[in-house]
Amino acid sequence: MMSYTTLTQKTIDSICYIKLNRPERSNSFDMILGDELYDILRSVGNNSNIRAIILTGTGTTFCAGGDVKEMYTAPKKDQFLRDLTRKIHRCVIEIRSMEKPVIAGINGAAFGAGLSLALACDIIIAKEHAKLGTAFIGIGLAPGCGTQFFTDIVGYQKACEYILTAKTFTAAEAHQLGLINRIVKDHEFDEIIDQLANTFRTLPPIAVGKAKMLIQKSLTNDMITHLELESKTAAASASTTDFLEGITAFVEKRKPRFKGN
Repeated sequence: MMSYTTLTQKTIDSICYIKLNRPERSNSFDMILGDELYDILRSVGNNSNIRAIILTGTGTTFCAGGDVKEMYTAPKKDQFLRDLTRKIHRCVIEIRSMEKPVIAGINGAAFGAGLSLALACDIIIAKEHAKLGTAFIGIGLAPGCGTQFFTDIVGYQKACEYILTAKTFTAAEAHQLGLINRIVKDHEFDEIIDQLANTFRTLPPIAVGKAKMLIQKSLTNDMITHLELESKTAAASASTTDFLEGITAFVEKRKPRFKGN
């Protein structure tokens, strides 16, 4: 694991807290942040001791998207955007493909690629005063990521309304659209995030990871293929120590103590 200049990370009792840390640039993506976020996501994704990831931003912004000032100064803007979006895409793919829950804590503004990053996560909690938007069109740029996630959730016409007009919207509106799971008061944000993290400390991580995989695969699988995958996955998870503990605890009428194996 490399040392980071654009984010901070700490692990507390099997939960990894990652915080985008470019507050002077509204935690916007530059090439370095793209590389560093991918590195830490890949590292924790492969770490069997980590049960869940919390992703937030430093200060009053979650992530303002791509660094527009760097876009402005880039001599070859088309190549710059090609390289930057690829780095962002690696992070999105890592979030969706790892068999661990990733929780986005939208602590403030989330625009453009920042909103796309949040939408790639599995559960999204937002402060009540957070502002969101796809943003790309507002600077004359075709969306570099996020259109599929957004459209899958809100539907075609709503996606056109919000993406084509670069509409800024509130956390309450995002919740109504189904883009986020929960809105919390600003002063309750850290507590709610920690409560959610604590839930995953006690759940069986292998079963949780496989369930996330099945949800992800269900978006593209046909019914017959998916039913077969569910059967095979359930059978494989039945060989774990956690499954034995789960059914034993059920029979003995006590709470299970899952160890992650």
